[in-house]
Amino acid sequence: MPAPLRCLLVDDEPLAHTVLRTYLDRLPGLVTWAGSCYGAVEALTLLRTTPVDVLFLDVDMPELTGLELLRALPQPPAVVLCTAHAAHAIDAFDLGVVDYLLKPIRFERFVKAISRLQTGLTAPSALPPAAAMPTASPAPDFIFLKTDAGTERVRFADLRIVEGYGNFVKCYLASGRMLLTAETMKQMESQLPAGQFMRTHKSYLVNLSSVERLSGNVLLVGPREVPVGNTYRQEVLRQLHLR
Repeated sequence: MPAPLRCLLVDDEPLAHTVLRTYLDRLPGLVTWAGSCYGAVEALTLLRTTPVDVLFLDVDMPELTGLELLRALPQPPAVVLCTAHAAHAIDAFDLGVVDYLLKPIRFERFVKAISRLQTGLTAPSALPPAAAMPTASPAPDFIFLKTDAGTERVRFADLRIVEGYGNFVKCYLASGRMLLTAETMKQMESQLPAGQFMRTHKSYLVNLSSVERLSGNVLLVGPREVPVGNTYRQEVLRQLHLR
């Protein structure tokens, strides 16, 4: 029987540590805990002295992101990326990760990742055929949003308006619901497909397919009015094929 895999978790969220540690404890003999780090810089230091077989790695962390850490390691161990954002998938697979787990991570999905690691599959062979070639992979059609109630999957087609709200953003859905999430406008813009969403104002992003009318410097998006800033007006006209 092969030796248990020595696993290191790098994530700035305490809940992620609790969840994965619980999962690892349910798989005695297959995996063992090599340590926990709450930031990428801390992980860089630990990896110099601690043997690690598998790195369970978050992406969005302060100081140094998970992908930046991965690029900085000359000989990284096997990596399983753990993130709430599907938008990082292509970058991750380009860097040779073994698996990509979307939060909230289900136990059965975690077991599948461990099975891939135990059988010694490398990143290309561990992926489904479509995912092994990023140029042929279908782009994700959804985003995961963290709210007070948990992490919710939202299809791009159902997201009409993103509005900046201090250190948060409001996401207005086609159903009439509004989700408040701790993302910045910059982060949201980077995760939404540019061909489907456009910036109309420093505080607004809109789904092009939901725009019903432009009147002066105001867009009607579903039942809501959205301002068009002077800086963005020409691009808005171009995106709407009005010039």
